[in-house]
Amino acid sequence: MDHWKNIQKRLGVDIGYNGSPLHPEDGIGRVGKAGMDMNFTLNEMIEISYNMKQKPNILIKAGKKAKWYIKKCDISHLEIEIEKQKWRNGTKRCTMYIIEWE
Repeated sequence: MDHWKNIQKRLGVDIGYNGSPLHPEDGIGRVGKAGMDMNFTLNEMIEISYNMKQKPNILIKAGKKAKWYIKKCDISHLEIEIEKQKWRNGTKRCTMYIIEWE
């Protein structure tokens, strides 16, 4: 069963971290300081995020080795957070998934 109402995909954008990078409490799939295993599928990342107590709503696939990144952002501030990151050249290689949970 899907736990989400809506998922929006946006290309070439990213947001910063509001605090520390988010990871599942059990550490599953963690790679480095901030990333998650690049071999996870979007559906697996959605399930991991859903099971986290913070209920992160932003998934980013980005970087040289295209790791996943888990983030959380108030949707009403999303455009402001995206604008803050536009100076970074690497954002054009990012794919952002915005999840609206049920």
